[in-house]
Amino acid sequence: MGVKRILAMAVLAAALSGGAMAQETTQPPIDPAAAPVDPATVTTLPDGAAQPVEPATINDPAPAPAAPQWVGPEVKLETSMGDIVIVLDMEGAPKTAKQFLTLVKGKHYNGAAVYRIEPGFVIQFGDLDAKLDYRKPKTGNVPLETENNRHTRGAIALARAEEPGSGQSTVYIDLSENTGLGATPGAPPNTTGYAVFGHVVQGMDIVDAIAAVELAPPGEKHPFPGKLPKVAVVIKKATVVKE
Repeated sequence: MGVKRILAMAVLAAALSGGAMAQETTQPPIDPAAAPVDPATVTTLPDGAAQPVEPATINDPAPAPAAPQWVGPEVKLETSMGDIVIVLDMEGAPKTAKQFLTLVKGKHYNGAAVYRIEPGFVIQFGDLDAKLDYRKPKTGNVPLETENNRHTRGAIALARAEEPGSGQSTVYIDLSENTGLGATPGAPPNTTGYAVFGHVVQGMDIVDAIAAVELAPPGEKHPFPGKLPKVAVVIKKATVVKE
């Protein structure tokens, strides 16, 4: 079936508000394990970032590397289930990592909820709170940076719409090696795939625990039916612990 398409955050915003909220972009946000979704067939998310689509076959989860392949700033996500520490790749995806840092310092992720869970694929969060209300980011789109990254287990990447360079603040963490979310071999640089901008270095057990929670049945306000936690998983606070 190939990689699933991603939902656009802009459409979700309109759906949640019940009104015609203008989309910042027309690209659907991608879910941690899915590829960009066709807006004609799927509800899109308000932030215009595409959601990664899950490949037809998911590789078995492999242990997360003990350390990342790079050294950079570190961000701690204090979730309702425990802490997760991420190191950012300032060399492989400098613009994406810098935008994430800006959003963390601006407290954008404080109060954000995990709203998409696909065991073996990804968990996603960024622009919705526990009530599924849209939280508009104060940043714009980021140019796609996929030339030198890899979607290994524990990688954190930026969701986007179908259009390259449409990602803003919706992110996801890979639960396995999702090769289908990487750049297409032979394609022009930075035109396909999803930008990996960091890696979990502490708390992968927390990520796995989040991925294993009971899911709620499909609801009217949710863009990913059947993938929302029954009990909200919230990022209470996101902070930069190392510059």
